[in-house]
Amino acid sequence: MKKRVVFFILLTIVGAGALMSAQDTSQEVDLQALYQQIDEAIDQSPQYVAKRRAQIADARKTLLAERNQEKQFALAEQLFALYKPFRNDSALHFADLCIALADSLNLKDKVGLYRSLKARQCSTAGLYVESLNLLKQVDKKVLGPHELIQYYAALMHVYGEIGSYSQQEDVKWKYYNLQDTYRDSVLALAEEGSEEYMHLKMDVLTARKQYQDALNISNAWLKKVEEGTHECAFADFYRSVVYEKLGNEVLQRYWLGMSALDDIKCAVYDQASLFMLAGRLCNDGDYERAYRYMRFTEACNLAFSPQLRNYQVRYISQITGTIYKDSQARYSRLLIIACAVGALLLVVIIWLLVRQRRKR
Repeated sequence: MKKRVVFFILLTIVGAGALMSAQDTSQEVDLQALYQQIDEAIDQSPQYVAKRRAQIADARKTLLAERNQEKQFALAEQLFALYKPFRNDSALHFADLCIALADSLNLKDKVGLYRSLKARQCSTAGLYVESLNLLKQVDKKVLGPHELIQYYAALMHVYGEIGSYSQQEDVKWKYYNLQDTYRDSVLALAEEGSEEYMHLKMDVLTARKQYQDALNISNAWLKKVEEGTHECAFADFYRSVVYEKLGNEVLQRYWLGMSALDDIKCAVYDQASLFMLAGRLCNDGDYERAYRYMRFTEACNLAFSPQLRNYQVRYISQITGTIYKDSQARYSRLLIIACAVGALLLVVIIWLLVRQRRKR
């Protein structure tokens, strides 16, 4: 009996220590300074976008002048990567070009790869039927390990998306189970320490409430990525998810903000972090900044894809609804104050009139 008591005490101490170590940096965070950096980055975003457009223009010009198919394929891959987080329709176009060139070069594994990447691009934009149709065309037998990872990752993503929007519980869990199956497939193939491995491992550990282990993975991930890149923004976002589960609102906002800042500076239009940060700022009562972030992110996402996805519409509705309620409450308070002041003035005027008559 005593051994059990000692075991549970030690378990509690270890658990508390893990939570403390997960949250012990919250005092070092200056959120207002971070928000100021985001405000400045939004103001300078046309410069960041111009830089990406210049890279795209150079690659397009080189592609048009190139006659060697292998070099054309490499340039088409480069343009797909440049457009992937920026303009979905153009990314789909260059995925098709990669498929056509790979087919001409008899690179069957690359045909499968770019069908998978195109499918992932489709499901990212809410085109689930198109995504599944593309994945049905992929010949698994010709895929190498890297191509197979992207194929399984695309299946995992589309099934997860379908599950999250299903209204029927049995259908929802059918697709969630398929998502879990393909997540396991990616983890089985992915090299430990790769981006695919890191974010999926964090998903699994966070779901199991093994938060300190998830943060240890996050620490290793952040050491591997270069600061100020889209890859770093991705790693920052997953760190914010762990702190959300821990209930550490300060660090959740900090890592969402860091993720958003990197994406703005990289001219990424497919944004999620700033939307989520806007929602948290709305809860904090910082309505002006929340509204600005929401409108900026809405414009970015519409530039990426002309139709907003369900979660984006949900954030916009939540933020605008909260701001509307607050403005109505302010209006009501001002009206009450105005009525009170008016009533007081009326009393004073009546008192002055009565006093004047008495003097006569």
